[in-house]
Amino acid sequence: MAKLSDVKVVATSAIVSISDVVLNLVVALVTGSTVMLSQALQGLSDLVTGGLLFVGVRRSKRKADERFHFGYGRELFFWVLIASIIMFVGTGGMSLYFGWQQITGPSSIDKIWLALGMLVFGFCTNFYAFRLSFLRMRTEGKKRGRTWWQHFKHSSIVETKATFVIDFLGTSAAVLGMGALLLYVLTGDARFDGVGSIVIGASMMAAAFFLMLDIRDLIVGKAVDEKTLAAISRAALSIREVQSVLDLRTMYLGSSKLFVVIEVHLRDHLTTDQIEHVTDEIKRTISRRVAIVKHVQVEIETPDEEIAARRKTNRKK
Repeated sequence: MAKLSDVKVVATSAIVSISDVVLNLVVALVTGSTVMLSQALQGLSDLVTGGLLFVGVRRSKRKADERFHFGYGRELFFWVLIASIIMFVGTGGMSLYFGWQQITGPSSIDKIWLALGMLVFGFCTNFYAFRLSFLRMRTEGKKRGRTWWQHFKHSSIVETKATFVIDFLGTSAAVLGMGALLLYVLTGDARFDGVGSIVIGASMMAAAFFLMLDIRDLIVGKAVDEKTLAAISRAALSIREVQSVLDLRTMYLGSSKLFVVIEVHLRDHLTTDQIEHVTDEIKRTISRRVAIVKHVQVEIETPDEEIAARRKTNRKK
């Protein structure tokens, strides 16, 4: 299977959103269905969201310069946050509003089978885009010995997380819309159309809120998970001259880009040249064994108990 890049996943989601906007809006105007209007609003919100994600992915790949010494990877987090806000207000809020309008003042729906056919088509296109996001999530998870769900919870590939959520909700919204319109066909009660719109809007708002919480942690400086921390420690300890890892701190610099600060205790009586060689070897080994590590800062330290023992000996003298 060809490698699924972040750009391909985001671009596919954006293309699907374009079809959702145009086709669903036309069907909504023809049928008068609030569910179809909600689908069109979702597509519009997803299109804007996908565009912002695409911009974020492209801009985050810029090289480091004099102003940004670690590159622009964290800029992606900003664009995902903006996309989440648009998803929350644009799709969720407006779907709730139009759904409530249909419940309080129900209006009949024309050409119901056209709407149902469009929902089936929307399900197929959104499911295809969702499948690409899922495959990338699963592939990246396997590289790190995780299930797709563990990788979804702990990884920093926020652009794929966002498209994953968008396309999953697009797929599930089509199913919910079909259910609402089928209930309308069976009962003749147009309020089911409004209920479907409200359920779709509420699910979008919940998903957007989840993304906001996730991106907040990454912006603040979330550390990597315990499994990756252990892998970094093992890589450092594999160097013969390293006696112990005294401290280890991490922070994401972007999507799957990790900054590592590691304090190590080296064996005694090493020359300056040997220490420099060991430091370089630690950096190379960690970067090679843990793929997401992009920058490593090594600090040579003495354990606190050894410092205390030396002070005690000096006082006795």
